[in-house]
Amino acid sequence: MSQIKAFTLFFKKSIKVRLLFYFLLTSMLPLILVGYIPYYQTKTTVEGQMLELSQSVVNQVNQNINYYMKDMDLLNDTIYYQITEMNVKRVNLDIEEIRQFIIKQKANRPFIENISVHMENHTISTVENIDWNVLLSKDWFNDALNYSGESTWVGPHLNDYISTSQTKGVISLVYPFEINNKEKIVILIDMKKEEFEKLFARPDLTRLGTLLVIDKFGEIIYSTDESLFRESKNQYSLNKAYVSNNVIIEKLKENNHFIYDINFISGWKIAALIPESKINESFSDIKEIVFWLLGIFIVISFVMALLLSNSIFKPLKKLQRDIMNVEKGNFNLSPNVGSIDEIGKIGLSFNKMVEEIKRLMERISENEKKKKQIEMQSLQYQINPHFLYNTLNSVQWIAKIHRVPDISEMLTSLIKLLRASLSSINTLHTLEQELEILDFYLKIQNQRYPDCFQVKYKIDNQLLSARVPRFILQPLVENIFFHAFADGKGEISIEASSKDNFMQIAVQDDGRGIKAPTMESVLKKENDSKRKTSSGIGIQNVEDKIKLYFGSIYGLHISSEEGKGTTIFINLPITFEQGEDDEDLAKGVNSGR
Repeated sequence: MSQIKAFTLFFKKSIKVRLLFYFLLTSMLPLILVGYIPYYQTKTTVEGQMLELSQSVVNQVNQNINYYMKDMDLLNDTIYYQITEMNVKRVNLDIEEIRQFIIKQKANRPFIENISVHMENHTISTVENIDWNVLLSKDWFNDALNYSGESTWVGPHLNDYISTSQTKGVISLVYPFEINNKEKIVILIDMKKEEFEKLFARPDLTRLGTLLVIDKFGEIIYSTDESLFRESKNQYSLNKAYVSNNVIIEKLKENNHFIYDINFISGWKIAALIPESKINESFSDIKEIVFWLLGIFIVISFVMALLLSNSIFKPLKKLQRDIMNVEKGNFNLSPNVGSIDEIGKIGLSFNKMVEEIKRLMERISENEKKKKQIEMQSLQYQINPHFLYNTLNSVQWIAKIHRVPDISEMLTSLIKLLRASLSSINTLHTLEQELEILDFYLKIQNQRYPDCFQVKYKIDNQLLSARVPRFILQPLVENIFFHAFADGKGEISIEASSKDNFMQIAVQDDGRGIKAPTMESVLKKENDSKRKTSSGIGIQNVEDKIKLYFGSIYGLHISSEEGKGTTIFINLPITFEQGEDDEDLAKGVNSGR
């Protein structure tokens, strides 16, 4: 484990090792593919040809078996109809006539070993000395008797129910039926096993694999390889893998190919088992040649990769030294790679990166200066607040003494407005507090323009505790009295709504509106002098303040139509956090821009 860690550490530290490794990897993979693909294609072609041959053999064997089974099935039907016809015409069946009939049928079919007909009191057979009691002791025979009116095919077995000097192997067809709804009759037709085995005598296939027959219960009932009879009946899964020419092909464990066709007369599966090892034997010579060629090409690739990695590593090492010099803070250093290839392009890209870093640093410095300017500008707007605040308090007391309530009320609102402005310029407060500040200002304007304007509020109560920058509504409403309402007459609407995590405050008036050229310059910074004199802190100051706190994606949007009014939309993030230092809260929101 320690050796692996040491190699991993060395691999990570040395670019030369990585280059050599990757060059070898990229050069050897194509070589391996070039060598393997033809080998694999040849193997696939030959394997496909072998499987096609196996399909053809299995299909042909099944057709030959069908030929014999159809003949035996036809013979069974002929005997059945002969017996039923005799039963209709006569009271009792003529035993000798039935015997002569089945003997005649057997004579025309040399592959038949025996034909027997068993009735309740007689057993008629083409051979002598058939022992019916021995038949009744056979499980396969008793199973067949349970299916009256149906044919049952029995795989290879010994006909030891015939008392002869030597038993023989046979394939049997058993057909039990009833006549007159009472008398039970059984037809037994035995086919010679040697005739059945001749159908599987295919040297072109048996030299590669094994032919076998599986009954409908999954038992192997015949095989050209006797050892397969010892296999479990669940050894071969018969789920379809793919079908070609009505022959089903599967790939079993150990990559053996299992090919079978279904005999629909008996329900048996005529199959071929082709071991993968037999297919691979014909590829041993090709495999050896391919491996030798691959070995030679790999050695050549290693030498070429070593030379190539050295040609790249040396200029990269020089570039690394230059980068370390730049890392120390010398942004005026330009690495001289001395080449026009890809590494030279890396040097040029590095130069561009250094220039971009310099521009970013200058931009950050410029933004910090701008922030300080906005803060200083806001400080200037306070107009010596402590002196003014104390003076207004004195005037208010004089107005009360001389019983001038209008002046006293107006001064009260002005003092509250001034008191709010004396708070830290870099703090946030709630929307509810911002609306209170606006209310102080509107009371002052109401004294100036009594009963001339109306203010409507539509505020989502859940947003009253949301945090907003100070003095973002009063400058916008003040701008309405400066520009929209020449005589103070009109209607103002303040709406606050939310969507997802954003809050939008709309300040709307029904005044004169803004001309298109004028509206384009409202938020432009170059109109700074006009802003200061015409509308106090002004629209641009509110815009700058919002962007300073929350980022460039937030701010103001103006919609106006000349003669119909103006709407200013304030877009802010929704946050309800409270703390002693709301400036930190604003910075936290601003960091996500």
